[in-house]
Amino acid sequence: MRKDLKPFVLSAMQGDRQAYGVIYEEYAADMYRFALSICKNTYDAQDAVQDTALSVFKSIGTLKNPEKFKSYLFTSLSNACKKRLTENVSAEELADTADDDSGIELSLSVREALGKLDGQSREILMLSVAGGFKSHEIGEILKMPAATVRTKRRRALEKMREELEL
Repeated sequence: MRKDLKPFVLSAMQGDRQAYGVIYEEYAADMYRFALSICKNTYDAQDAVQDTALSVFKSIGTLKNPEKFKSYLFTSLSNACKKRLTENVSAEELADTADDDSGIELSLSVREALGKLDGQSREILMLSVAGGFKSHEIGEILKMPAATVRTKRRRALEKMREELEL
C-alpha cells in the first residue's frame, strides 16, 4: 500500500466515507482492469467492481491490519469476479470480449492471448501487472505458495510471448 493512503484507510476503518472515496479513486482503474480480464465483459466487470467497493466499505471496520488493505480489496474483487462467472452459465457470455470504450489500451492480440490462458494464470498475471502485487501477496490472495505463483506467472508470460509472436 502507498504510505500516503494509510491515514485514509485508518479513517475509513472508523466509518469515514470520504476517506474511503479517496482510497477507491486510487484503486478503481486497477480494479476495473483486473475485473475485465477475469470477467471478459464490461458489464460484469463494472458490477464486480461496484459489488466489491460496497462490500469492502461495509466490512472495512473488521480489517485488522491497514497495511493489508490492498490485498483485502483484490481478494474481495477476485471472489466477486468468480461469483459473476459462476452466475453466467452461457459459454457465449464468457467468451464475449468487451468493446474498447473503456479506455483500456490492450490491443486485440493481447486480449486474445490473455483469453487463451487458463483462469488462474490470467488472474495471477493481472494481479501482478494491473494490481502491482508481489508473488507472496498474490499467494495470500489466491491461497497458494509464492513459488507456485512465480512458476505460473512465468509460464503465463511464456505462453503470452508465444501467442504474440505468431
